[in-house]
Amino acid sequence: MSSDEFKGRVALVTGAGGGIGFAEAEALAELGAHVVINDVRSRHGETEEEATSEEVAANFRARGLSASADTGDVGNEEYAVGLVERTVERQGRIDILVNNAGVLGDGTAHETDTDWLMKTMSVNLFGPFWTQRTALRHMREQNYGRIINTSSGAGAFGQASTLSYNVAKMAVLALSKTAALDNENLNIKVNSICPLAKSVMSREFWDSRTHIDPDSVNPRMVAAVVTYLASEQCAISGEVLSAGAGRWARMIVGKTVGAVGDFDSDRVSTVLDEIMDVTGFKVLHASREQYGDDQASPTDVWIPGNDNPALR
Repeated sequence: MSSDEFKGRVALVTGAGGGIGFAEAEALAELGAHVVINDVRSRHGETEEEATSEEVAANFRARGLSASADTGDVGNEEYAVGLVERTVERQGRIDILVNNAGVLGDGTAHETDTDWLMKTMSVNLFGPFWTQRTALRHMREQNYGRIINTSSGAGAFGQASTLSYNVAKMAVLALSKTAALDNENLNIKVNSICPLAKSVMSREFWDSRTHIDPDSVNPRMVAAVVTYLASEQCAISGEVLSAGAGRWARMIVGKTVGAVGDFDSDRVSTVLDEIMDVTGFKVLHASREQYGDDQASPTDVWIPGNDNPALR
């Protein structure tokens, strides 16, 4: 990409005080975007990479890049909505939203309490929901926008003892996919990423994996994917990309060919191998393809109370 790839574009990156968010913000700024740096920290943390949004923005400006700061917690609805609205008010538009801010959420399925679940969800899911919803209203008016929401392999594939984190990150995939489908008639692309890279939260995890090349989990690997997804040339929407650990890859949800015939509960066990066989599985663009209507309108879907049984 050229150094002016994002000239005239305004990007908002949450959780950009260090780690992956910092790398994403830096890459966008280096390619010409004005980047609004968000982070919850109001004072510098224990390590060099735990910077405040003000410190990062000042660092960028000292290097001739265009950046401003907005400090606050995206897990608070009033702040999250205001963050986007202030970006538009101060910069005139919002073209790119990168929802990177997140918190860890440990606990098993049988031990996690509601307060802990909601605390994790507020940052990891509700924050992206609030910022995305607000940004989309502006992006729809200008018929242009790029949104990248951060999920995780822990959400997509599962992981023991991190229930609240997994649930939030899995829900982020639906958040992105729905927004992509709701706006597929416009020049708006919404995708998810599942990073495999060292961040402030995951530093100890990756440091303990001595068999992994440290360069393969450099946040710049994630940032490179994000700059593509944020660009005008982005050709995909509603997709999930894994980035890091030395590989870029597509992550998919598919449906197997399955079993047909008599649908009797006694038969399930006898055809279980057919049900589970992934040979010839299909990646669906949207749920509507399950009932054979590949050309269905985005609004022609079944919802509770719809009288059309064909859409159920």
